[in-house]
Amino acid sequence: MAKQFTWGEAVDYTLRTRDSWRNGNSRKTNMINAGHFTEAHGRSFPTTSITSALVNQWAVDLEEEGKSNATINRCISAISTVLNHCAVDDLCSPPPKFKRRKESEGRILFFTKEDVNQMCHASVDVFNRMDLAEIIQVAAFTGMRQGELLKLKARDIDLSLNTIHVGGRPDVVTKAGNYRSIPIHERIARPLQDRLEAASPNVAVFDDWSTKDQLLRAFNKVRRYVGLPEGYCFHSLRHSFATWHAEAGTPMRTLMGLMGHKRIETTLRYAKVTNKASIEAMAAI
Repeated sequence: MAKQFTWGEAVDYTLRTRDSWRNGNSRKTNMINAGHFTEAHGRSFPTTSITSALVNQWAVDLEEEGKSNATINRCISAISTVLNHCAVDDLCSPPPKFKRRKESEGRILFFTKEDVNQMCHASVDVFNRMDLAEIIQVAAFTGMRQGELLKLKARDIDLSLNTIHVGGRPDVVTKAGNYRSIPIHERIARPLQDRLEAASPNVAVFDDWSTKDQLLRAFNKVRRYVGLPEGYCFHSLRHSFATWHAEAGTPMRTLMGLMGHKRIETTLRYAKVTNKASIEAMAAI
């Protein structure tokens, strides 16, 4: 093995050569997460000295600074991503398995928009899966469940009304009574339009995926690639949609309808998530 990188060299190399770390907001987010370790140990710190014990102690230091376990886990993931990426090219040794912090029981795990952007970029640029990028975007910007997405038919999308019909149609009462309508976000209008042009009304829009397991395997592969922690899953995209709406001030009754919740108490969990985030943000000022 050639001379191994220092931490600073490893970060610079990852920012230059890893697709999901090179772009706009994703680049900024990753620099911030990796930067916490740089602040503590410096750019010249040898990657050979980054051990589990060192990272565990650093995580304790971050906690004492007021960082949440979720933030600490993302910083740890940034270290793993940098070291794993450089190890592929023999520029450092593969990292040990770092212990993640336990996040609050029952805590709703959601992706930031930067996380979603990273996964979409990696889906296309690294794995050559535009179909994966499209279904990730639609899940994140509609809040639809995985099963609902795979059952979505071309006839359920009305571009003239800018609406997706879930669980039936407004003029047809289903036995389950689970109908709801979701506005089409501008981020997903074009991919949906492209798919509609190639599909007949009764054909599944996302017929690229034959089973749920096939989609989950592909999703988890790209999630791991961009360094997002275990525990985050495809369903976290639905949580993301709800959390973003709550952060934007969408009334809880409106959000309840968009999500298809039966009970308002289920929807109110997202108000608690945003309240907690606000408290953490104030504490950091």
